[in-house]
Amino acid sequence: MDDPLHHDDQLRERIAHYLHEQLGRAVEIGPLKRFAVGFSWRTYLVPVIGFDGPGTPTRDIILRLGPDYGLFAPYSAIPEWLAMRSLEGTAIPVPKAYWASDDERIFGAPFLFSERMQGEAVVPWVPAGTPPLEDNYRQALGQQFTDALAALHRVEWQHTPMAELGDSIDVHNAALHNVQTWEKHIERWAMRPYPAVEWALRWLKSNCPTAPRVSIIHGDYRTGNFLEREGQITAILDWELVHLGDPHEDIGWLSLPMYMGGSPHFCRLLEPAWFYERYSQQAGFEISMKSLQYYRAFSLLKLTATHMAAARCFEEGRFNDMRMPAMGSQIAACLRQLDKTIEAMA
Repeated sequence: MDDPLHHDDQLRERIAHYLHEQLGRAVEIGPLKRFAVGFSWRTYLVPVIGFDGPGTPTRDIILRLGPDYGLFAPYSAIPEWLAMRSLEGTAIPVPKAYWASDDERIFGAPFLFSERMQGEAVVPWVPAGTPPLEDNYRQALGQQFTDALAALHRVEWQHTPMAELGDSIDVHNAALHNVQTWEKHIERWAMRPYPAVEWALRWLKSNCPTAPRVSIIHGDYRTGNFLEREGQITAILDWELVHLGDPHEDIGWLSLPMYMGGSPHFCRLLEPAWFYERYSQQAGFEISMKSLQYYRAFSLLKLTATHMAAARCFEEGRFNDMRMPAMGSQIAACLRQLDKTIEAMA
């Protein structure tokens, strides 16, 4: 049987069949549009004629597929599905999740169908000399961005579908559990030994902080992963790295210099002192600078691992996107920053 991931007509047929089963009525699928952005999942705009019933306007929905040649393969759609279902109706703007499965017999890969949200992404990486964002726009987005993160970290996930990912994580072992997870990723992705990585792993394991609480962690919370329209954040996207852990992890990630675009602002949006105060007020606990530095170090390790995955993906011929070797070329720079971050804490 041909792989439907490489033939849009076959994929459209399978989508029509699947939606017929889920909706209990026949639908027609218009031409698919694949989005070029993103480094991991394949994302399609799927026009569905008859989604809301016969004679209703066409509804555009989103299909995400996690192919076995992708950056973070093998994939599972279930954590993202659980997170989006858990956050529906909360203060965190997320698309409505329709259906998901890891059964590759359906589309040839794990998949997730969700609502299409309107808006454009704010680019995290900009050329040198790019003018800063206009202050009023930056501040408005920054407040929404901060408040959504604090709201995420306040969610009582124990009473939501995310409880399935609990896995005995508590405030004492959340950091170690996370480090061990990424250690396994590095074992799978690294193409040669990296003594600096081994040293960082030992340090991170020996200096795990206690979390103020166990929260839902987005895992890649930054500009580029939300949509905005007319100054309003319409959706937080890309929940593929979602898990449970210490809320300082998301803060450490969003404050990396890689996302500052040459500006003095986290994610080109947030004045650090203002962010610390606003987030602490909204989240209900004081940010620990020691924990934040720890998770900056961890975030640099995670970013290094992601670059390793990209390099291996390209070298093995699984993905010919030229962004992959470009990411691989950043491993040494990330390791230098990781080394400096840990030495500053020693």
